[in-house]
Amino acid sequence: MALFQHLFTPLKIGSCVVKNRIMATAHLTHMASTDGFPTERQIAYHEERARGGLGLMVTESMAVAPNSAQSQYVVHLFDDKVIPMLTELTRRVKAYGTVIIAQLHHMGREMTSVDTQQAIVAPSPIPDPIKKEVPHELTTREVKEMVQMYAQAARRCLQAGYDGVEVHLAHGYLIHEFLSPLYNQRTDEYGGSFENRLRFAREVIRAVRALADGKIVGIRINGDELVDGGLTQEDYQQICQELEKEGLDYIGLSLGHNLNYPPTFPNMDFPLGFAVYLASGIKRLVKIPVYTSHRINDPVLAEKILAEGHADLVGMARATIADPEMPNKAREERLDDIRPCIACLQGCFQRLRYRAPISCFGNARVGKEREYQIRPATRQKKVAVIGGGPAGLEAGRVLRERGHRVTLYEKDRELGGMLRRGAFDVPNRQELFGVTRWQIRQVKQLGVQVLLGRECTVRDIREGGYEAVVVATGATYGRPSVVYTTEVPHLNVTEALDLQEEDLRGKRVLVIDKDYHNKAIGIGEKLAVLGAEVVLFTEEAEVGYDMESINRTMAWLRLSEYGVRSISKGKILRAEGKRFFIDHEGWERELEFDLVVVVEHMIANNALALQLEQEMPALEMYLVGNCLAPRKTPDAIHDGLRIALGI
Repeated sequence: MALFQHLFTPLKIGSCVVKNRIMATAHLTHMASTDGFPTERQIAYHEERARGGLGLMVTESMAVAPNSAQSQYVVHLFDDKVIPMLTELTRRVKAYGTVIIAQLHHMGREMTSVDTQQAIVAPSPIPDPIKKEVPHELTTREVKEMVQMYAQAARRCLQAGYDGVEVHLAHGYLIHEFLSPLYNQRTDEYGGSFENRLRFAREVIRAVRALADGKIVGIRINGDELVDGGLTQEDYQQICQELEKEGLDYIGLSLGHNLNYPPTFPNMDFPLGFAVYLASGIKRLVKIPVYTSHRINDPVLAEKILAEGHADLVGMARATIADPEMPNKAREERLDDIRPCIACLQGCFQRLRYRAPISCFGNARVGKEREYQIRPATRQKKVAVIGGGPAGLEAGRVLRERGHRVTLYEKDRELGGMLRRGAFDVPNRQELFGVTRWQIRQVKQLGVQVLLGRECTVRDIREGGYEAVVVATGATYGRPSVVYTTEVPHLNVTEALDLQEEDLRGKRVLVIDKDYHNKAIGIGEKLAVLGAEVVLFTEEAEVGYDMESINRTMAWLRLSEYGVRSISKGKILRAEGKRFFIDHEGWERELEFDLVVVVEHMIANNALALQLEQEMPALEMYLVGNCLAPRKTPDAIHDGLRIALGI
């Protein structure tokens, strides 16, 4: 019997038949041009996922009005100029039998005027708790004009060949703000009672429906605000039943907004499929299809959700970012070949905060689908890869896939490099190893010769007759750069990871953050779990300030349970024995510690590369990952792919 009895059955939505139940929900890519056009890069990104077997795709949120362009890299749906490029997008996606829907979006108060230099707008002049900017309160006339802007945006999308449109009512954006009493304090026909707060949503859907001419019209909506005084699950069930009467073809359930931010982009702290109950609660009340989403990264889980009747489609956006071929691989029951999404948020979300195009922790081809195509090598070579961490594994995998004969040397008895320690020696990070576990399976399946417990030497390279060498020897931690007193041990990261419960019970530990990413917070959590009294310290504005914001928020929720404290913008003035005198924003504090951990940047382990360069100057050699420059794991994987494509 086939593994998937429901996932690959067709579904009729409005006038379209969707070939399977896997969909990509809308997600910002930051790949549009600065003047609001779709780009070839953006089209190639979506085309890759259609080629991978998606049944339904909702393309990213596109601005329906000039004061809704949340960044300089979003498509402007308020101008007919975008129609030709959108037409090219829909043509290429539909060529693979994927139904394509456009999301109509207005940020409301959850944006800033940095890019538009226009006042942001909202139903009431209440600042967003994160962005802090006071919005202009839309007048009654302006609300009615906004309804028409949604309608005209829908017209442009349908003229460009979209199969339908999705009106965004979720995540605290403009229409959500009208729905919720937390944001809407109006006294006109669009505020006050339930019916009045629902009016804007009704009018937008009616206006869009009137122009849709038989095309799909759906909505994305929260299932619960999860905030005191906000809309409840029961409120949303009533809203969905009312809006179904306006001729909707489907309802998509979501979660999260700026009053309760992490559920919008759930990280690995959230259980798989944690929000499915919201869709299930709506599905039993309406007659149209319902989709669910959030932390569904596995087709087996998706099948279970469908089999149990919780939803009609399953949103798997991040799963198809990580592996665009996931639907086809699942249909062929090649489950071990699916590169997993590990919910780390480092590529798909954090890069948006950097105002950069999205990428993926484990898939360096994201956003570079045309440039980074894996094709057979013009001449097959014998290649050595030295080091079995994420960079070396990626290089070995891609080299072998291109037809090269590859031998991978790893001095340890296990593959994975320092990421193995980061995943298994730090609490709540085990899922990080999912990508590397996939890489390990792939290199073995592809026939890479893997030599474990074998430290590669110049002699090995010389006698092996290798035509090219990829050096991926990683990086190490040196001795702490600061020692405030010899009476208190000062440890580096690896020494701290080696500590056991008997080393820490009742000890007072100072963790000094000089790395600014996630290591200090992770080590602080590990030590606190083992019984230490931990203080995190930094001279910067915040411990782990370069850490992705949702991961940091969730980590501090856990750290607070263990009594971990932090000192930011501090300076250690001196230490006398175990007494440390600290300047904390101009106030001097005295604290006692039994142990200090100094978390610093790593030092590139490039000794072998330098030796090879000196003794074998004609050798074709490449450095990848931390031995080139100590950075983050996605950078190492990107190095491995990029170099392997060029050999």
